[in-house]
Parts: sequence; C-alpha cells; structure tokens
Amino acid sequence: MSRSIDHLVLCVNDLDAAIAAYRQLGFTVTPRANHPFGTGNALIQLDGMYIELLSVVEPSKIAETDLAVPFSFPVYNRDYLRHREGMSMLALQSSDAETDREVFMAAGAAVPPVFHFERDAKTPQGDTVEVAFSLAFANHPLLRNAVAFVCQHRHPPENFYFPEYQTHANGALALGKVIISHWAADAVSEFYEGINVGGLVETLHTDELVEKYGFDDRLFPSDGFAGFELIVDDIDKISDAAMALGAVKMNGLLILPPSAFFGTLVVIKSK
Repeated sequence: MSRSIDHLVLCVNDLDAAIAAYRQLGFTVTPRANHPFGTGNALIQLDGMYIELLSVVEPSKIAETDLAVPFSFPVYNRDYLRHREGMSMLALQSSDAETDREVFMAAGAAVPPVFHFERDAKTPQGDTVEVAFSLAFANHPLLRNAVAFVCQHRHPPENFYFPEYQTHANGALALGKVIISHWAADAVSEFYEGINVGGLVETLHTDELVEKYGFDDRLFPSDGFAGFELIVDDIDKISDAAMALGAVKMNGLLILPPSAFFGTLVVIKSK
C-alpha cells in the first residue's frame, strides 16, 4: 500500500526569518512552539499535511546519544544545521508506528525504537491543547542526510489542524513530490520503493536535477533532499511574491532556488 505525506521538516538557522519569508510568500504560519528536547517549530498547515519549519532554540536541552540510543531527532537536526539549511526529513502518515517500523526493517533500514512525545499547542483562539506523536524512523546508510519516518498522530484532529491555519493567500493546496538529489540515485530509489513511497519521491543525480530545472545552484545537495513541489490553485496568486524572493519562471513553473530560500528548492505549480 502506498503512503501519503504527513509533513516535511525544513531546517533553518533563524526561525523568525524563515517565518517572515514564508508569510511574505503568502502562507499563513502558525505561532511558534517549543519541543521539550531543544528544538522549536512553526507550521504551515495544508489539507491533511503540513510543512514544519524547524530550528534549534534551546541547545542545552539536546541530550547527546549513546550506544543505547541509535537515533535522536534533535541531535540529527542539530547536526544537519551544522553543515547546511534545507529539507532534512520526510514524514509519512501512519496509523500504527510500531507496525510501520517492522516494514522499514524488512526493507533493510536500521530502525531504532519508536519515539513517543507530547507537547502543548495553541489554538487560533489562544487555548492550550495537548498534541502527541509516535515516530518510527527509517535510517539508511546512503541517506544519512535525508531521513524518512512515519508520524502517528495520537490526538484528536481538531487539536492539531485548524481551518484558520489551512487558508493561504497564495492559494496553496498540497505538497507534491519530494525531490532528492543523490550520487547513488538508483539505489536510493530502490529503497524508497521498498518502503512504499516511490511515487512520492523523485530521485535524481545532481546533473539530472540541473538539466531538469535549467540552472545549477551551489546548495543543491549530492546526498539529500533538494526540495519539494508546492501545488497551488492559481499560480498568478503567488507569482509576484515568489519573484520578489528570487524565483525563476520555467515552463509554467515558479522555482525558488535553494540559495534564495533557506537551502530548499521549492517548485511551484498549478493543480
């Protein structure tokens, strides 16, 4: 069974600057929130999926791992930011993280125990509600800078998704394909097929990425997520804002290069 995107994790050094830029692009962005383990985020909610802008906000709360803890969400994203900004993780929808963990192991991934956590969230009216998640990570030796995981929401949907946050001036509707640039593109593509996300991820060699979008960029990765597609209802609604932020037009698309937009390639297309 194929999987669906839950959210994308976009690592940024300056969370406030990223929030301002995404608002300039026409998104409604949720208020900032802090995780109990040292990272903080703000979200862009769509229909059943979202973009997570993530930064390290309290580095002293990030505990170092030891041999008994093979993977740590905050440590991974902290270390990711030490060498670049950009899309660090692909999160997939899940109704049972423990079962998905078994699927990941069968596909050859190194899979740590499921990670459970809770935090408080604010509604648009300012009320405090609890949200809780279970995460199962699919680590692969070729994807040290591009981790996939499933995210099981353990709270009522109305505690997380709010219509006020899902309406955007730029007409954003959904996330399309995730784009990965990798020197071992064929092997990476085979792994994604093994965990049932082949249709969500376009895996390219870097030269293929350059050829497809018509330009090179110093921040195109050679072993990680290059960026993602954003589906909008009318590309004219977002055009002026995107161009002001450094987008280029090509074949009916608006393309924000990673060097202009926090290390992430954003390919904007009409539905």
